[in-house]
Amino acid sequence: MAINAHLQKIRKPKTPTWITSSRKEMWLGLLDRLNSDDRSFQNFLEEYATDGDITLARRDVRDIFAQDASKGVIATIIWSHARGIRVNALSLLVRDLPTLITLMSISDFDQDELNELLAQPGISVPTASKMLSACGKTYRRMTAAIIDDNVIQAIESTSLAEDFPNVAKLRHKSRSRPMPYYEAYLKDVALICEEHDITADMLDRYLAEHAVQDLTPDPELQSA
Repeated sequence: MAINAHLQKIRKPKTPTWITSSRKEMWLGLLDRLNSDDRSFQNFLEEYATDGDITLARRDVRDIFAQDASKGVIATIIWSHARGIRVNALSLLVRDLPTLITLMSISDFDQDELNELLAQPGISVPTASKMLSACGKTYRRMTAAIIDDNVIQAIESTSLAEDFPNVAKLRHKSRSRPMPYYEAYLKDVALICEEHDITADMLDRYLAEHAVQDLTPDPELQSA
């Protein structure tokens, strides 16, 4: 199996995982356009921005959430939307922040609870996976792992088909059947982590940042 050949790189990442950075001014500009008296996001930016930038790694978000759930939820939104977000979506997230905080107090999500999270504006399965992972959640007792386009490209490659047998059954259906696809992905991640004594954090970071490069020359990856 292809994962076997890269365990050393998976186990010993050289950099913090899943770092995003965005401009404080961008967020303040978006927030200024909202008709809201809630200053939670502005207060968060004042506390955590440095030299005009808000830079967060997954472990930073997890630490913030562990200390203060409300700040942690804001951190997940900013961290997972580093390129920005539509004003109307941000407006609804600010409005529904108490609901999100309550929802993210759940330790182990089931399908209904994940559907409720996905019903929030601007939150797709990849974004939800980031929020669940950053806040240290599980889905149906499986440790949450991040999934995005890079991860999907890697796990659908022929090189990793044996490592991700559940995903292989739903190949090319990440968009048409996003929830079953994510659950299949988590099942495979759990099996790989148990077999090789690694964590979901280690594995999803490798899949997103290194797997495509390491697995070439897979013809599918070269043409993607």
